Amino acid sequence: MGIVLILGLLLPMIYVMQLTKKNEKITLKCLGITTVLSIVGNVIVTLIYSLVDQSNLSIWLALGSSIVVAIVWALLLCGSYAAYQILSNSLKK
Repeated sequence: MGIVLILGLLLPMIYVMQLTKKNEKITLKCLGITTVLSIVGNVIVTLIYSLVDQSNLSIWLALGSSIVVAIVWALLLCGSYAAYQILSNSLKK
């Protein structure tokens, strides 16, 4: 089940890696796209996990925490990429 979780978290990471490859600046639009990709990936993984696991955990609680984790994950990804850009001075002029 861990591999499914990794696949859900890789979705926004691949997008940010493409930004790195293109050497583009992080904007609010890029942050929004990363956040949406992260939320979609985490919600899908949470739904799959709750269906397979058959636990007594409330689905709404799991989805709520999944969305919070997805937002934090997107902010960490974009923040680390922005810090990388600042430290390496690799922005397009």
